[in-house]
Amino acid sequence: MNQRKSGARMIQKLIDRTPTWLFLMVAVLVMVFFTLMTMSEMGWLPFDMPSWSDLLKMEEPYEPVQQLTDEKMAAVHMIDVGQGDSILIQTKEKAVLIDAGERDQGQTVCDYLKSAGVNKLDLVIATHPHSDHIGGLADVLTQIRTEEILMPELSDEMVPTTSSFQRLLTAVEKEDVRAVAAEPGLVYDLGGGVSLTVLAPVKDYDNLNNYSVVCRLDCGQTSFLFTGDAEKQVEQDLLDAGANLQADVLKAGHHGSSTSSCDAFLDAVRPKIAAISCGQNNDYGHPHKEVMASFSQRGITVCRTDLQGTVIFSTDGTDIVVHTEKEAVQ
Repeated sequence: MNQRKSGARMIQKLIDRTPTWLFLMVAVLVMVFFTLMTMSEMGWLPFDMPSWSDLLKMEEPYEPVQQLTDEKMAAVHMIDVGQGDSILIQTKEKAVLIDAGERDQGQTVCDYLKSAGVNKLDLVIATHPHSDHIGGLADVLTQIRTEEILMPELSDEMVPTTSSFQRLLTAVEKEDVRAVAAEPGLVYDLGGGVSLTVLAPVKDYDNLNNYSVVCRLDCGQTSFLFTGDAEKQVEQDLLDAGANLQADVLKAGHHGSSTSSCDAFLDAVRPKIAAISCGQNNDYGHPHKEVMASFSQRGITVCRTDLQGTVIFSTDGTDIVVHTEKEAVQ
């Protein structure tokens, strides 16, 4: 007991002898450091800082994910990465990853892929260069062997200079990943009668969201439509182009924002399920009430990562089974 009191008195003496200016300097340095970390994760700096997850080591490895059974043709995993997108497509022969959330979600996605038995990615799709979609991809390319990456070809004035985009380009070069420009009509054979077809972008835009790679997954009689952050202008362009949009599951554009999911587009897709990837209590109010009302009016079941965590859709080519991490689909 006396030793504890003696130690406490010694610490108090050190504190008393420390100049106030030194405390203030340390406080300012800590504030600057954490501000830089936050700015780096938002892609506002031309250099990299450690991510919050790197610093705090808060990731918890996923429990093993249920593997595809013999009767299933494919599984689509909408991975919970908070306010961002990350989708894994698995067939018995191939694995495709669409986006990987913000930079601090990179390890989360890597852990999930490993838990799903993915040790190689045949294709990675970087839908468009916003940090909540590509921020974690550099970590994925570094940890998981990747054959090819599909990205939109941007006009010169739209190429970003963010650290997230530069990290991705550096990882593509360093890991010797084949880079391919997304073009409508490009088809990937995923084996077992499963195919992935690129539908957009169909032209140049002045909005990076509209450069999103839009693609359709066909598995027997079932289908999925992945839209990235494509907004209403792209939806109309796809309608005008006569694209085959009908799908059982629609990954709602732009996290369920009212910038996407126009009436004509929803009427063409005619989805049974709308899948929304967004963060719990996010600052953007995603998904927006107008979009949820449109889904409700059409009798579309909604799955949301903010409420249900990771959502897995598995199909045998005829029926789609939905498994949610946190609760049953309403």
